[in-house]
Amino acid sequence: MIKRIIGIIIPLFTCVTLVAQENANIYRVIYLKAKSGQKEQFLAGLKEHTKKHHSKGVSKVRTHEVVSGDKAGWYVRSSGPFTWADVDKYEADHNSKAHAAHGAKVLGPYIGDREGPMYWSRLDDFSYNRNSSSKSSKMVRVTFIHVNAGMNSKFQENRAQIKEAHEKTNSDASFTVGQLVHGGDKRTFASFTPLDNWADMSSNGPVLSSRFNKVFGEGAWDRFLNKAQKTNHKRHDEMRVYMEEYSTR
Repeated sequence: MIKRIIGIIIPLFTCVTLVAQENANIYRVIYLKAKSGQKEQFLAGLKEHTKKHHSKGVSKVRTHEVVSGDKAGWYVRSSGPFTWADVDKYEADHNSKAHAAHGAKVLGPYIGDREGPMYWSRLDDFSYNRNSSSKSSKMVRVTFIHVNAGMNSKFQENRAQIKEAHEKTNSDASFTVGQLVHGGDKRTFASFTPLDNWADMSSNGPVLSSRFNKVFGEGAWDRFLNKAQKTNHKRHDEMRVYMEEYSTR
């Protein structure tokens, strides 16, 4: 009997391990800022370096310019989705002699500041109608939410409600939720909304409060706001514009 149980448990653990290993949901993100008066040189070096060392495999990258928020004027470079094993491959290439030397030559002299790398995990359970296309949207609105200590699970419950409200009202919204898992405060979450232009900031459908009250009953939105006030420490956002000439994915 014991042998039979072990024979069932071991394959189950093996399956779970394989699924975890194959779940590519990690993104490497770094912010770069050009030195004052050297934006042109910075962008020229970024373009050359991207074409030479970020054009294939795990090294492919997307570049966005931040055009609003605290980081306006900065650039964001993101790679992924990765498994953690892919991160090892990325770092091996990134730190290779040829790659590092080229970056130091054509890009390094023009970088005024940087933040990262940091690693984000995509949370599919709380994302809705996610943009899974291999092609980037023209713009991305990123809303950062910093959660109070001990409130990560409560925040995720709130996000599950938001997703349910969209699902049950057939919303045409699209957003991806992520969590910072390494390289910063792990109480940081973000919602990424793809846009084609600024006009997309206007909603043509029912507002979220109406969806909540329709799905969860009258007064549900007020109850949700009360919970969110206890859960969330602060929120801020930024708009990113995709830079196709400096990207390879």
